[in-house]
Amino acid sequence: MDKPLISVFGANPAWQKTLYFGEFRRGQVNRAEKLELYAGGKGVNFCRAAKCRNVARTVLYQFSGGANGTLHEAALAGEGIDCRAVRVAAETRCCTTVLDRTGDAMTELIEPSHAPGGAEIAEMLRVFDAGLDDADGAAIAGSLPDGTDKALYTEVAKLAAKHGKPLLVDAVYAPMLDAAGDFILKINMDELKKLTGETEAQAALRSGMEKWPRGVLAITDGAAAAYLAAEGKMWRYAIPRIEVVSALGAGDTCSAVTMSEFLNGTSAVDAFACGLAAASANCLSPRAGEFDDADAARLMPTVEAL
Repeated sequence: MDKPLISVFGANPAWQKTLYFGEFRRGQVNRAEKLELYAGGKGVNFCRAAKCRNVARTVLYQFSGGANGTLHEAALAGEGIDCRAVRVAAETRCCTTVLDRTGDAMTELIEPSHAPGGAEIAEMLRVFDAGLDDADGAAIAGSLPDGTDKALYTEVAKLAAKHGKPLLVDAVYAPMLDAAGDFILKINMDELKKLTGETEAQAALRSGMEKWPRGVLAITDGAAAAYLAAEGKMWRYAIPRIEVVSALGAGDTCSAVTMSEFLNGTSAVDAFACGLAAASANCLSPRAGEFDDADAARLMPTVEAL
């Protein structure tokens, strides 16, 4: 039997640079010990993490432009990540991650991106719509290019609903959720508070369940407890304590593994636990969305649904 297929809308890719330092000192000249270049962006991280889990297949849909876009597409092909790129005039952005060996927090530098034109958006919706015919589920991963009308989110959600595909959402835009069919909302607690207008975690979860009764809320909060809320019930998850190399891509890893497991028939409660364990395993790797599934299995017993 074929593995489930996820159509991943990751509109805002990045050509990722990771610089490694013995010690990074702000305001001074810093010479990197190593440079790593690879394809990045939340949609890419989602697909990379799904590939590490290897229980679902993905097709990535993204805008791509210029020399960076060409490098990005070639890198995806080299990783074996299937991509449907809509080419645009603007250059694909670069993002730079700064890591050092002193244990300081990761620093991420993000270039601006540029809005696609109307014809390019229409083409994206056309190819995404066509791809949903063969998909078992869909995902919306991350931000839109700067200046893009957020109504594009809503149109993508409508397409998933039209095809009757469950949708995982890792983005913050209420009209998109109103237009969606069955969905899992995988965002962080600060984003949920912003979305609901609540300032306290339990109130935000209750408000989300009331606003979107068809949705499953899978809410992370970094190293703090995570929550899942659905059908009037709520679960709290403990998070493993680990030595973090880089947290970049942990949320995307959680999204990918949660959706992969869900489409294989795992309950939402257990699928989210698998996602959280994989996200912690991702933090042991310097590359976003990459993890060793053996590490995820080792950490899984420490992720408790209470």
